[in-house]
Amino acid sequence: MATQVEAAEMGSSRPVYRTPASARIAAGIAAGALGGILLIGCMMIYASVTDAGATMPLKALGALVYGVEALVAGPTAMAVGVVIQIGLTIVIGILFAMLMSRETSTVAALFAGVVVGIALWAAMDLFVMPRANPTMAARIALMPLGYFAAHVAFGLGLAMTPTFMRTFTKERHERVRVSTQQILPI
Repeated sequence: MATQVEAAEMGSSRPVYRTPASARIAAGIAAGALGGILLIGCMMIYASVTDAGATMPLKALGALVYGVEALVAGPTAMAVGVVIQIGLTIVIGILFAMLMSRETSTVAALFAGVVVGIALWAAMDLFVMPRANPTMAARIALMPLGYFAAHVAFGLGLAMTPTFMRTFTKERHERVRVSTQQILPI
């Protein structure tokens, strides 16, 4: 009888469900990687359209390791640039996921993701790039609109975090719900 009372109480109030840390981290990795791919894609498309060369953003990212020689280094510098970009966006995605909930609405996640993207754009453009990677700062100065749009696209990728959390915890959550339904009399 006690299990039926407990089950009835659980059914009458909305259950509080904590997202496991592993699901948060997985969602952050997925959202960060998606955002990073969107960011790189936007930058490459913009660079191609403006005749700067589609690979220029990747080479400029590689300049963090190779310096100005990255602009002529070829595929190695581009690969390093991709690894740097995806690595940083995954770290940011994990941090973002730690602040999100699986219950966060789509609109709230979208707003938060775009705000984070714009904040990162401002921080990178004003403080980080001029000091850490002057070669990339000089290249980004030639396409400020594309750089801004790429960071907004990154924010859109981050906005997928609650959706990824729901996906990664769906099976576990459904299993709890099914077992609760089996206890309740029909």
